[in-house]
Amino acid sequence: MSANPQVDGIVTLPVVPAAFEPEMLAQPEAPAFEVPAPAAEPSSPRKRPAWVVPAAIAAIGVIASGTLGYFLYVTAQQRDGYHQKLVSTSATLVSTQSDLSAAQSDAATRKVTATYVAMYVADEGKVSTDYEMIVNCGDYSSCRTGAQQMLTDLQAFQADRKTANVPSAFSSTDSSLGDALSAAIAGDQEFITGMDNGDVAKIKEGGSKVDAAMLSVAKAQSSLGSMLR
Repeated sequence: MSANPQVDGIVTLPVVPAAFEPEMLAQPEAPAFEVPAPAAEPSSPRKRPAWVVPAAIAAIGVIASGTLGYFLYVTAQQRDGYHQKLVSTSATLVSTQSDLSAAQSDAATRKVTATYVAMYVADEGKVSTDYEMIVNCGDYSSCRTGAQQMLTDLQAFQADRKTANVPSAFSSTDSSLGDALSAAIAGDQEFITGMDNGDVAKIKEGGSKVDAAMLSVAKAQSSLGSMLR
C-alpha cells in the first residue's frame, strides 16, 4: 500500500495483447485469394424521350414556315411593286404612244393637206393666168395661144388632182373642183374648135362654158380657203 491514500485507490488494468487490438477485431482476416468483381455490363446510350424528335421537327417547321412565309411576303410585295410600276409604266407608254400616234397622224394629215394645197395653188395659178390672157386678148393669135395654153394647164391640173392624196376634209370640195375643171376643159376645147373653124357660135358657146367653169373653180377655191383657216 502506498503512503498516498489517493494512489492506493488506483487499480492496475491488465495489458491486452496486440492480437486483440480493436482494429484486428473489427476487420476479418482477408481470404487467401481475391474473388474478381463481376464485370460491369456496357451501358446502353440514354434514350431521348419520345416527344423530343417531333418537337424538334415542329420547331424547325415553325422556323422554316416563318422564314418561308416572310420570304414569300417580301417577294409578293416586291412583285406587286414591280407590277404596279409596270402598270404605271405601261399606262404611260400607252398614253405616250397614243400621243405619238396622234402627233404622227396630225403631222401626216398636215403634210397631206400641205401637199394638196401646194398642188392646188400652183395649178390654179397657171389656169387663172391663162384665163386672164384669153379675157384680155385683142387679136386672133393671142387669143388662140392663150386658149391652147389654158387647155394644157387645165388638163395638167386635173391630172395632178386625180393623183393627189386628197385629205378627207377636202373630198367634197375636191369633187366639185374636178367637175369644174372638166367643164372648163370641155368649154376651152369648143372655144378652140370655133376659132380654128371660124365658127362664131362655137366660140361664144365655148367661151360661156369656160366662164361658168372658172366661176365654179373660184367657188371651190373659196371653200378650200375657209377650211384652212
